[in-house]
Amino acid sequence: MKYIVARIRPRHVHLGYDEQGELRTKKFEPREFVEKVIKIDRILSFTEDHIFIACPHETVQVWDYEGDLSQFKEQLRAENLLIE
Repeated sequence: MKYIVARIRPRHVHLGYDEQGELRTKKFEPREFVEKVIKIDRILSFTEDHIFIACPHETVQVWDYEGDLSQFKEQLRAENLLIE
């Protein structure tokens, strides 16, 4: 298994869709960044300031992270996990 380290804080979780097809989301209260070791297989995508993580019960958590996208790309390159 492969892992990546990041300083993150949760932003919100996507809980699925309601009967009208609207996305159901729960927002988290702002908090401090914490260091987290993340299993690569759980990462759905990175943006310039968010990580999208697959979670149990078909939910997706969105986390803010410290740093920038280039730092994640470097970590992934170092492990031959990034195809450009």
